[in-house]
Amino acid sequence: MKNPQRVLIPISILLVLMLLVFCFIQYFEPYRLILLIAFAVAAVAIIVAAAIVLSKDTKQIQKRMDSIFLDNSHSATDLIMGVSVPCLLADANGQIVWRNDSMEKLIPGKTLKNILPDYNFENPAAAIKFNYANSSYQILSMQVKRRSTDRNLTFQYWLDRTEAAHYQRLYEENRPYIALIYVDNFDELISDRQFHRTAVLTEIERLIAQTAESLEGVYRRYENGRFFLVFEAKHLQELEDGKFSLLEAARQIDTGTNVGVSLSIGVGVADYLSQSNEGANQALELALGRGGDQAIVKNGINYSFYGGKLQLDSLQSRVKTRLFAKAMRQLFENSGDIIIMGHRNADMDCFGSALGIAACAKTIGSRCFIVLDDRNETIDVALDVVKSNASYASCIVSPEQAEHLFKPSSVLVIVDTQRIRTVVAPRLIEMASRIVLIDHHRRSADYIDTSTLHLLESRASSASELITEVIQYFDDNMKIPAFVCSALLAGITVDTKHFAFNVGSRTFEAAGYLRKNGADISMVKQMFQDDMASYQACSEAVRNAEILPGGIAISKCLKTEGCEENEKLIAAKVADQLINIKGITAGFALAYDGNIISVSGRSLGAVNTQIICEKLGGGGHLTMSGAQLHDIDIDAAYDLVKTQILEYVKEVEPE
Repeated sequence: MKNPQRVLIPISILLVLMLLVFCFIQYFEPYRLILLIAFAVAAVAIIVAAAIVLSKDTKQIQKRMDSIFLDNSHSATDLIMGVSVPCLLADANGQIVWRNDSMEKLIPGKTLKNILPDYNFENPAAAIKFNYANSSYQILSMQVKRRSTDRNLTFQYWLDRTEAAHYQRLYEENRPYIALIYVDNFDELISDRQFHRTAVLTEIERLIAQTAESLEGVYRRYENGRFFLVFEAKHLQELEDGKFSLLEAARQIDTGTNVGVSLSIGVGVADYLSQSNEGANQALELALGRGGDQAIVKNGINYSFYGGKLQLDSLQSRVKTRLFAKAMRQLFENSGDIIIMGHRNADMDCFGSALGIAACAKTIGSRCFIVLDDRNETIDVALDVVKSNASYASCIVSPEQAEHLFKPSSVLVIVDTQRIRTVVAPRLIEMASRIVLIDHHRRSADYIDTSTLHLLESRASSASELITEVIQYFDDNMKIPAFVCSALLAGITVDTKHFAFNVGSRTFEAAGYLRKNGADISMVKQMFQDDMASYQACSEAVRNAEILPGGIAISKCLKTEGCEENEKLIAAKVADQLINIKGITAGFALAYDGNIISVSGRSLGAVNTQIICEKLGGGGHLTMSGAQLHDIDIDAAYDLVKTQILEYVKEVEPE
């Protein structure tokens, strides 16, 4: 029947008649019963007839649909069997239940287990990439259920992506990358009258031209000591495998002075040329901020570091410091309160630097506050002196108090650190619109890049040295309290290991200025005194130290009664004591710091402790650095640090 709904017409007519009869029932009163029976019989007959007609029509439709699907299933089977895309059905054990002709040519066996050993056929991935028989495939899978056996099967079809992968590889290999090369000690070299300027620049350019030729790239010199290099992506691995040998080759150039050539190289890895150029600039800036003599590759948000194993001489020019001091004073005078903070678990360099900035703020009449978390042994003496001084006692505040005091007009000064995750109160960085950053550590990849003013000088011995120089230019008639000078001198002393490491002429000049202005040597000495329990714990850790290849010592500080609050400080002291032993070039010490493991690294200069600690998630300076390890016990942490040290030794052995 073309229109099975027509069976409803008699039912509709019957209903209309019944309605009319009931409306005029008084006219049919003698025949009421007969009419009711007649309507009932007619209704039953019509319903039965309609049901028979609809049932017959449904069977005819089902029969026609079965015929259509049967025809189409044969067509679909023929299509799948003959199509060039390999297809198969596999059970939960990876056994092939069915496959088309293309798949049979590709896989003659009866199982996929030896081809896809790690594939989960019970819960198959929707899509995976797979290389097989010198071709690249994208395997698409879906689960199907067989009603006859009530079991799940996996239907797969393999799309050949070999040609697409080939062109994608060509595109990736031929992408242009940019490298910026900078002679970072050019100003120091040209200031020496013995410098062979023309010969050195010619030799540098020859080396860069040689490098460009080996990379099948092009270069241009756009300024004295600055070069621009473009090469294809496929050659980047060659540079990285060679550890950017251009750095070492440049150091061998005879400059006519006692200073070698130091290069900084920034490489940008990106899909587009403009992005590569931006990445190269950021990498170069980071390399310079870390002290130069290194190459940095920026790939997205990731950085790779090469070189940086030499400690460069301190800068002689103070022009940058003078300009910074004047700019900082102008900023202070046009702002509100000055909030000063450093890193967590402040040491004397951090605390002394904060006091130096506080003295600058008080000179111009600004309110200032120093943010500290918990006090510790290294600053106890200085903190007691500060709290006994009426004008400075109210400056010490907790992170919570600092957040409450902070106003839109406030200036945030960060000293002795440049990493967000190490500061006492990270929330203050989000609140501040004006940030001043002063630090002497080598720049890390996660440094604070939102500063209004910054003085980042990795060649300085300490933050206290930098701030002592800033004080001299901040105000010509500035009077610094004697205890502030003592704290600054203690900061320089602790970071130079009593003027033994990373010391330049400017370090002694800063120390002389502080001594001239009242720094108390006896107070400085008191700041470095140990209690008996700490001294015994340090001695035990030094006695149990293990000496690794390269003269690097490593030790772990076990928990000691009476030293629970100073475990981290003990690790730093152990590392300091290790490098006082003949034959040891660097020392690493591990200790508990609450629920984490603190790692302290110290070096005589031949070993770059920063590179090792960076691989552990930390950082610092070439001769002094540290890291914190979470969710690990001290034995596992010891093995991890030892592995990183051995890898470092293996990397630098050829050099």
